[in-house]
Amino acid sequence: MESALLDFKRIRAKYVQRKILKFEFEIFIKFEKHTRNIWALYQQSIIGDINVPKLDYMEIDEGEKSWMWRWINGNEKWHAWNKLRGMSKTEARDQYIESVQKLETEINKLNEIWRNDE
Repeated sequence: MESALLDFKRIRAKYVQRKILKFEFEIFIKFEKHTRNIWALYQQSIIGDINVPKLDYMEIDEGEKSWMWRWINGNEKWHAWNKLRGMSKTEARDQYIESVQKLETEINKLNEIWRNDE
């Protein structure tokens, strides 16, 4: 699990850096959308069933400039985790590890697809 977490953090860091580059924000958004389920699996494997209410994402976090991005991203993450309600931590952990390994093998292909979508 720890290895998969480090791998996912390493992959995601490349996209977070792109967030500030011209014409790269769209790639970051596509990456975030593609990996929401991975994020949810991680939450389920560590915490279990979702234990937070759906928040009012209209409030802007410090450093966040777009309430719309915060609303879309936060809302969809909440729903992704909520869909896993009832899944065991062990099953979520196993699926998380498999998902990160799959992401590692197909990330270059996804980059090509995302770039050609523009």
